[in-house]
Amino acid sequence: MRHDHLLRTDANTRSCRALPARALMAMLLVLALSLAGCVMPAPPAEPTAAESETLADKLVGLSSPIQIEILVEFYADMQREAEKPENGIDLVIVDADADAVKQFSDIEAFMAQGYDGIFFLLLTPEGMDDLVARAVEQGICMFNHSASPITGSTQNVVLDQHFSGYQVGKFAAEWIGRNYGDAEEVLVGIMGNRADPLLSERTQGLIDGVTENAANAAIAGEVEAVTMDSGAEGAANLLQAHPDIKVLLSFNDDAGFGAYTGAREVGKEDPNEFFVGSADGTNLVLDEIAKGGIYQATWSYLFPYSSTQWMRDMQRCLRGEDVPPTRLQKGLLVTADNLEEVQKIAAGPQDPDYQYLYDDPDVMEYSDEPLMTPTQ
Repeated sequence: MRHDHLLRTDANTRSCRALPARALMAMLLVLALSLAGCVMPAPPAEPTAAESETLADKLVGLSSPIQIEILVEFYADMQREAEKPENGIDLVIVDADADAVKQFSDIEAFMAQGYDGIFFLLLTPEGMDDLVARAVEQGICMFNHSASPITGSTQNVVLDQHFSGYQVGKFAAEWIGRNYGDAEEVLVGIMGNRADPLLSERTQGLIDGVTENAANAAIAGEVEAVTMDSGAEGAANLLQAHPDIKVLLSFNDDAGFGAYTGAREVGKEDPNEFFVGSADGTNLVLDEIAKGGIYQATWSYLFPYSSTQWMRDMQRCLRGEDVPPTRLQKGLLVTADNLEEVQKIAAGPQDPDYQYLYDDPDVMEYSDEPLMTPTQ
């Protein structure tokens, strides 16, 4: 039985109310990245009878940039889809350990070993165009889910980076208004990523969201932080230099969780006095939001559904079917108000009750217009 309603948080207000499931998704998942060309319906969520042959003889590799919580969860959902009896795929995952040169070598090794499909999430888009072109010329399905699209990929999956960061920053600004509206200045620390052009957009979205919606918000400093360790260190440095910081915002959940632990280590425990927010929607952070402490918001990209669909699209490519070259994965702001219902959704990428979400353009949207590698 499908759920008839879910709790939602409006992008423009902070009220929660019950809505029909499809209306919910239509209103809270806002498309802000304009894609040219015709938007096509998502491929069917489950393989058809004609697709029932096993893919056990296919070699599929995944080049991972770094080991962080969101990717651990992401790959686990991919593996569950890959191992279903009708697929039988043995997914080989190789981690680059934050080394871009090693990552390129790993992808080249997949190519040299005759892999039929390669997934990749890149540390940097620089230098990948030629590598992807050579792989596609060899007939390899090249699937990219990096922050930036790569020219010539079989499929690029992209996120609306600035919009999602902006919504987290805007929610922080509303918190500032409630708790420090009379203060002359409220200091904000940023855990950012400027190495990738589109993750830089998400970082800037955090800044724009908080400063444009809270006149007294001021950015005390920004540190480059991707992992939990770098987030904790960055937050500690910011709080040491600016003890009056009241808000820490992170472009991702890992650095956000690190910033959260760093803040708590110096006694920041009151959710009416201190705020932490980030983007990704990992289970780790959702669990912290549920505690009602200083971690008060994240942006969920509904990655369990994106990762599962990524594997399903790869399977179609391996079976010789056409796959749309572009997919936009959307998302929603998660706070204490809608946390419980979001957790139910996120836990169900293989649940029969939620399979309709894969065909819902308000969750993920396809385009026949290929995307190109951005220039910084």
